[in-house]
Amino acid sequence: MIKLINYEMKKHFYKRSLIIALLIFSIINVMKISSIYQNNSLISNSDSSKWCDVYWQLYDEYKGQITHEKIQKLLSVYRPIEKQTADLTASRRMDNPDTYTGNVYSDYYLLTWYYIQPMEYAYMYQSTADDIVKRALENMIFFRDLGNKYKLNQNKIIAKLFSDRSITDFSYTEMYQNYLKYDFSSLLVLLICMYGLVSVFVVEKESDMDMLLLTTEAGGKKTIVAKLSASTLFISFICLWFWLLDFIAFGLVFHSFEAASSPIYALKSFENASVSLTLGQYSFLSALIKTAGTLVIGLTFLLISLKSKNALIPFIWNIILISILVILKETLSGSEHILLKVINPFILVENNELFSKVEFINFFGIPILSYLAASGFAALSGAILTLIIHKAAKKNVIAGRR
Repeated sequence: MIKLINYEMKKHFYKRSLIIALLIFSIINVMKISSIYQNNSLISNSDSSKWCDVYWQLYDEYKGQITHEKIQKLLSVYRPIEKQTADLTASRRMDNPDTYTGNVYSDYYLLTWYYIQPMEYAYMYQSTADDIVKRALENMIFFRDLGNKYKLNQNKIIAKLFSDRSITDFSYTEMYQNYLKYDFSSLLVLLICMYGLVSVFVVEKESDMDMLLLTTEAGGKKTIVAKLSASTLFISFICLWFWLLDFIAFGLVFHSFEAASSPIYALKSFENASVSLTLGQYSFLSALIKTAGTLVIGLTFLLISLKSKNALIPFIWNIILISILVILKETLSGSEHILLKVINPFILVENNELFSKVEFINFFGIPILSYLAASGFAALSGAILTLIIHKAAKKNVIAGRR
């Protein structure tokens, strides 16, 4: 079987055109990440101001554990600048020697956006989380008295999820802020997977080799299992390649791999995160979830092309499928139709919404967090698609084998 899988890999995926496409898409991906840094980062090296140099000079003083001394030191620098800019009458000269960046307003915004607001958010987060736990405990009492077991268990999960949450360290998180919401590579992965998978079943039907294969020892069901295994390996490799490329490129472009040990809720956009993981752990989990969603969509690609004798037809249908999944995901984003959201495998591929807030699915009276429900549904869908493809294969009746 291993030899057969390797044969299918060589036949369908060790192709020059596919390798060229992979390299071109990788270059496009890195260029896109670079453009995000240039356009979104206020401390970009391309910025004509001195923000980049000043930020990293100050960062050495304030990074690490948040202490009362660091806060007081930061405020002693910030308060006079805030006072100067309060009435908008401060000097607007761009070469002021008494400032960090050459301009007092530039100093004010640099300190506000990159130090005061992030440190204040981190310092106050424990209080915010404690308030959520307090309300959840109050709701538990309320719904227990009403006899509403579902809402009782829902608030029990929330109370447990937000208990003991705190942000003790200040770190540079701009890289993760952009990296974790980056979805462009997901589209590239789907396109290259579609290009590679569309010919897995079609190539033999175009030349009527599929009937001839039934007369061989390894024909029929064995060939299907080998094709499914090879396709799974191919999808997994493409995902691994791009997810690693994303992480490495973002770290290099943003000049930092820091904050990996910070909790995910250190990012404002994940204030109400449905998991309590570090940013490094979440990055790994997100990559696994993306891969799972891509595998389900890839199996759908295979199913669509299973009976086709022309590669163009399944290619068109697969493009339509991707478009529908993307449109549905965007249409339902932020809505209360949680069940409709989680049954779409594309929500695993672009999974920010699953993890950035706490949502539940009512599974026969049991509250299930949306990311768990989406993962479970994807696993079930993948198993069903695999079974359908396997059952649809013709038996090797001539050789007396499956």
